[in-house]
Amino acid sequence: MADPTTSAGADDDDIALGDITEDTESLPVARQATELFNKAVELEQSGQLYEAIQFYRRAMTLVPDIEFRVHSRNVLERTEGYRGGTAVECEDTTTESDLDEEELQDLVARFQMLMTPTQAMCVPQFNQEAPHISCLPPEMLERIMCWVVGSDLDMRSLEQVSRVCQGFYLVARNPEIWHKACHRIWGINCGVLGVYGSWREMFIHRPHPRYNGCYISRTTYFRAGESSFQDQNYQPWHLVQYYRYVRFFTDGIVAMLTTSEEPATVVAQLRSREVRNPQTLIGHYRIHGSNVSLMFKRRSCERMSNRRKGRRRIGGTTDVAETIFQIEFEIRPVKERPHWMLMWRNYTIVSIYYDDKQNISPIDVSDANKFPALAFSRVKSYALFSEMPLV
Repeated sequence: MADPTTSAGADDDDIALGDITEDTESLPVARQATELFNKAVELEQSGQLYEAIQFYRRAMTLVPDIEFRVHSRNVLERTEGYRGGTAVECEDTTTESDLDEEELQDLVARFQMLMTPTQAMCVPQFNQEAPHISCLPPEMLERIMCWVVGSDLDMRSLEQVSRVCQGFYLVARNPEIWHKACHRIWGINCGVLGVYGSWREMFIHRPHPRYNGCYISRTTYFRAGESSFQDQNYQPWHLVQYYRYVRFFTDGIVAMLTTSEEPATVVAQLRSREVRNPQTLIGHYRIHGSNVSLMFKRRSCERMSNRRKGRRRIGGTTDVAETIFQIEFEIRPVKERPHWMLMWRNYTIVSIYYDDKQNISPIDVSDANKFPALAFSRVKSYALFSEMPLV
């Protein structure tokens, strides 16, 4: 006796496919599977998912790799159309910088209308024997874009990839990628779109630090020197110049270094979180609206040495066991460059002594000569590779 469950499922398939089976029985197997697959695509687009599954199953029963065959055929047809000049007619020479946000949304919609779900995201311009990237499904291209962005949010590289073709433009404008980028910056405080309209607009306009470079400031002042014992009338003056570097990472880590060395030799030292320079302070930061708060801790070397030796403090040149630096900056744009400047707002130094007493010393940062703003400088080596994809 036949299984009643199996019989019922077979009857359902016959009923669902009855309108096309009569017309395709006499066709070759490959063509019959192709028509069944195309019918399934039409049903899926119209929202009839259950009926589409029946057609997909029937097509894959006839030809197991029918999906890849249809995909390859569509790539070939688009390639021939491209060489014949049809793609050139749709080419738009207007650059993205000349378009406003409304026109950009229309551009995305127009590109989506030009492409159907069965078409490849891009087509090869020249003949080649090796497999082309257009052979990959859209899901794999999105995964590649996540590697392009990386865990350090290299969105500049993503924008450059979007200029390759219409398909890459659509993949790079995927709202899910920009949503992940916003969530990595603000976490649970990411909130909803609100006035931004899209996750890409939130990433561009909502204040946050930049991650593909360093914020750098240069401080210059004159210091009086000691008079010579042979010539008391001569008063020397010294020109003192030093730099302050601040590097932000997307996981909430921040590094700050104050040194007299030039940026060309210092920025390479801040490429990773594991900084070898002992003068570099490693701390954490948190974003509050347009402000960002930084906190660094530096322990006394004498206290750490005594702890390693397993003995109590005997004495030393300082009674400070730990120093905490609390800094607050305001993130400001410069002309058409968002998040390009860090303005000083607060600076407090907390000294903790061995007897657990604390001394809080607020620093006056109102003098722009002593505490100049930090300007952003992009460092190309920071975006050479991605350690992890954007998740």
